[in-house]
Amino acid sequence: MNTPLLSNGVGELSYSDTIPPSLLAYLIKEAVPQATSGAFGDFLFQEIATPEAVVWYNNYRLLQPRHFINLGRLPKIELQFSLNNSFSYHGEGLGRRELRDGSFNLLYMPKVNSEIVFLPGRVYTTFDIYLTPLLMRKLLHFYPILGVFLEKIGRREVAMLCPVNQLTTTPMSKIIDDILDNPFKEGGHGFYVATKVSELLLTVLERITSHPVLKQVYFREEEIQLIYEAKDELLKNLDQPMTLQLLSRKVGLNRHKLKIGFQEFYGTTVTVYRLHARMKEAKLQLLTTDLSIEDIGYNTAYTNAQHFSKAYKKYYGHTPARVRKDRDNESRGDEEKGVDAA
Repeated sequence: MNTPLLSNGVGELSYSDTIPPSLLAYLIKEAVPQATSGAFGDFLFQEIATPEAVVWYNNYRLLQPRHFINLGRLPKIELQFSLNNSFSYHGEGLGRRELRDGSFNLLYMPKVNSEIVFLPGRVYTTFDIYLTPLLMRKLLHFYPILGVFLEKIGRREVAMLCPVNQLTTTPMSKIIDDILDNPFKEGGHGFYVATKVSELLLTVLERITSHPVLKQVYFREEEIQLIYEAKDELLKNLDQPMTLQLLSRKVGLNRHKLKIGFQEFYGTTVTVYRLHARMKEAKLQLLTTDLSIEDIGYNTAYTNAQHFSKAYKKYYGHTPARVRKDRDNESRGDEEKGVDAA
């Protein structure tokens, strides 16, 4: 499970399987959850294990500014994504670094000793995959970029695959969403996660090999905060039309800076990011509510069900009606199993 986590003024945090109400919405199927709460806020960690990788989906809701120290004696190879909000950390051998919202990197640490800084009033979300050296070596022939990284692992030296954190692209985000929204249960669940982890790893390595980020564009701290505000505005108003110009006016950041900022932080345009968010929200509503397809389309800024269904099929490869039908069939199957068991 998770490595020990220490907080200034509290000491080592204790974990339980009681989920804080504030983070219930982040629960995923078939994962092993553990949580901790205190005056600082609520943390929820969820683990999905496969033979060659372990997935962690972590959510941190902060009420007070705190520094946390993560400790562990065992080495780890970690593909780390920041999904929501940026945080800074100081890792032994890595120095002080920031993992921005919408970025990732691949790290190796012979032992874990890192300090993480969170600010209050936010929910931080990370998606981490712990990989085995064996899996990395299997990929070396196809991705020579792993050579120096693996040499450092062999010498038990701290390593970071990319000197500059890379951008999480829309295809990567879709694969992460697939893992979190896994449609399978029991044995099929683990197989699906393992397959998607491989797909994500290959997508990452292809991107780093073909189109690496070599340097980060400089932004002032206030500009960074306005870019985050713009993202939050998009997510809060998925039922409303939103252009780059309108978003720029809402947050008070000039259009050019906002455009460059989205490309720098999220690896895509405002339009594509918004489309991804709308489709993700539509899928969630199809699976978890009884709203009509027309209403869900309306909630994601489509004027009629036909336009919504066409856009959804283009994005996911199947219609909203198919999602609803599969969900209802699965629900009936679970009910029948319950009756048979009784």
